[in-house]
Amino acid sequence: MQAFATDIITRAAQAAGLPDGRIIDMVKKDNLTIERPRIEVQFMPEKYTRTGRKLAVSNTKTEHLRKRELYRVELTVNVNALADDRAWLEAFSVDFVAALPSGGNDSRGNWVKVRAQQTKSNRPPDKRVGDEVIEVFTKVNRLFVLTFTGRITREETEKLVPSISLNYK
Repeated sequence: MQAFATDIITRAAQAAGLPDGRIIDMVKKDNLTIERPRIEVQFMPEKYTRTGRKLAVSNTKTEHLRKRELYRVELTVNVNALADDRAWLEAFSVDFVAALPSGGNDSRGNWVKVRAQQTKSNRPPDKRVGDEVIEVFTKVNRLFVLTFTGRITREETEKLVPSISLNYK
């Protein structure tokens, strides 16, 4: 599910105006050599919930097919957008959330729901000298918490008896 989440985040970020190649894993400490604007992605542990419910039932002439959901999987992803310009980050934030799809099919054909849960802005306090604000390096970031909810499924097949012939004596 991490590959699916990375693909969705990449497409939404590029649609919102992030340059190519600026999506990386979360770094331990920010420094000036890493280009801004960029997105840092951190995957939290997946949460599994046992369900066992039936999703679909179909019949053919010789088989009874049943698709069963075994587990509901929830993956939380922290997406940290870092920039040098507050105006760019505000515009990007709105466009990024708007570009996120409501969901999509994973590699197994199961629907995965995508939700933007919350966002948190982080601005350092102003550096003031008297009444003046001094800005040496402008660093702003916004943390998005995204949730991807999918499922693990199994297809069960049972053979049917196609015909019965009774012989009476």
